[in-house]
Amino acid sequence: MKENQKEYRERIYRKNSEVVFRVIAGEAILVPVSRDAQAVGELFTLNEVGAFIWEHLDGQRKLGEILDEIIAEYEVNREEAAKDLRELIESILELKAIQPV
Repeated sequence: MKENQKEYRERIYRKNSEVVFRVIAGEAILVPVSRDAQAVGELFTLNEVGAFIWEHLDGQRKLGEILDEIIAEYEVNREEAAKDLRELIESILELKAIQPV
């Protein structure tokens, strides 16, 4: 059964300490620093909104709070912001760059 939007908004994630965030030559990237990271040797590039989301994944904020902050910071509608947030979370979960709290 697919989880509902309310349950999704309640999720909280924290960053994996084996993945670091860097801005190099103006590009925001996630860099695995451990052999245990799934994508060792691969870099994951984040756009401006992706970097904003990454900075807000602090192990305390719920995804719903981050969604509200995206909408407040950028000129984007709720549906588009929610879709982008979900896609990024799924991608960085696959990389094991974040973990559920």
